[in-house]
Amino acid sequence: MAKACVFVVDDEPKLGELFANVLRRDGYEVYPFVHPQAMLEAIEHGRQPDVILADLMMPEINGIELLEILRKRRLHVPVIIITAHSSVQTAVEAMRRGAFHYLQKPVNLEEMRMLLKKALHRQERTPISSASPDEASAYPIAGILGESEPIRKVRQTIEMLRDVPGTIVLIRGETGTGKNLVARTIHANSCYSGGRFVEINCAALPDNLLEAELFGYEKGAFTDARTSKPGLLEVADGGTVFLDEIDSMSLALQAKLLSFLESRTFRRLGGIDDIQVNVRILCATNVNLEQLVAEQKFRPDLFYRINVVNIYLPALREMGKDVLLIARHFIEQFNRELGRQVKGLTPEAEKKLLSYHWPGNVRELRNVLERAMIFNRKAWIDADDLHLLPANAASGAAVPPSNGIFYFPSGSTLEELEKAYILHTLKHYKATFTEVAQMLGISKKTLWEKRKRYNLDRELARS
Repeated sequence: MAKACVFVVDDEPKLGELFANVLRRDGYEVYPFVHPQAMLEAIEHGRQPDVILADLMMPEINGIELLEILRKRRLHVPVIIITAHSSVQTAVEAMRRGAFHYLQKPVNLEEMRMLLKKALHRQERTPISSASPDEASAYPIAGILGESEPIRKVRQTIEMLRDVPGTIVLIRGETGTGKNLVARTIHANSCYSGGRFVEINCAALPDNLLEAELFGYEKGAFTDARTSKPGLLEVADGGTVFLDEIDSMSLALQAKLLSFLESRTFRRLGGIDDIQVNVRILCATNVNLEQLVAEQKFRPDLFYRINVVNIYLPALREMGKDVLLIARHFIEQFNRELGRQVKGLTPEAEKKLLSYHWPGNVRELRNVLERAMIFNRKAWIDADDLHLLPANAASGAAVPPSNGIFYFPSGSTLEELEKAYILHTLKHYKATFTEVAQMLGISKKTLWEKRKRYNLDRELARS
């Protein structure tokens, strides 16, 4: 088995030689360099390192500049930065720019050995020199369909992120616009594609469970913690973590997330050891975070931290004739899945799709076409095959909610039905919050979470 190759670059020759001698005794093939340019020339001449140990403060090219040069040359090699205590913040910045981790002077040799093994293990497990073929083919950038200008910008941004490691991305857009698809596409077309893509909906879990899911816990941390469990941040080391509906996270948990984003280290619940991971964080929301910040419901420092690269997904009604392009894609997809041979849409059907307001966006379009493909046995989908919500149901309200009877149009998703029924119950019955929860057969906490998730306070204020 070939020895792992380590490049050490430090403008202090004695220190670089010390590291080289220690690592050679450990069985590594080591090449020390005093000048970063000499190391880059060695790489150009075909000598490829498995890991690079680089001093942060060097006169010619500092550690951060070296990371940028490696990125531009598409040399995806784990880089461990060596820094003095006074430059730790700069080293953390280097991690945001793609460094694997950092070592603080005076260097603890055991810590250096541990980090080298971890970097090499990730290289073996998840080669980051290029995107995984399976991932990239399953979620190509061209799979973000549309020719409208907002969609072109989305694809351009994802392409720009391909070789930019570590940058946090905030994906914004209404429900059903495809935020999950964009998140998976970013992951699949990045240097993190060899790692895991881990998704968590922040609105789906109570705060204590969400914290345990993210950070993990040690045995005995709470009553039911009979064994230790790694969190999703730990599981996704080398990959991507997608935090959907991040606006649902409590202020206390927001503070803990911010601390992790600043240092890329965390502790499990009940733990005392710092755990270091290298993951890309993607966040998504369908609400106005600036408004939540103004209302003191979202931490401004966390907002500024996650709002590095902002991707806005337009509503379907803003995309013009892209509606037809996406519709044709779904028809082809359902032809394969259902064994059908539907040729497409009639002119009347196209006109109906173009004139509709699409409150449920792409998700609603998919459901409408799937329904049409299941029940229509003709070669073409006609306007009568498309069951759409009436205009007065665009807000998701039941029609009409009178005399305690709940009406709801057919052809809608279960999520839209749930939202409408909860809204109807809150409007119609003059009861306490606890009594409404009992009527719905759910806990008061679950009702509160769903009320927040569906932004029902705004709907109630209008009535």
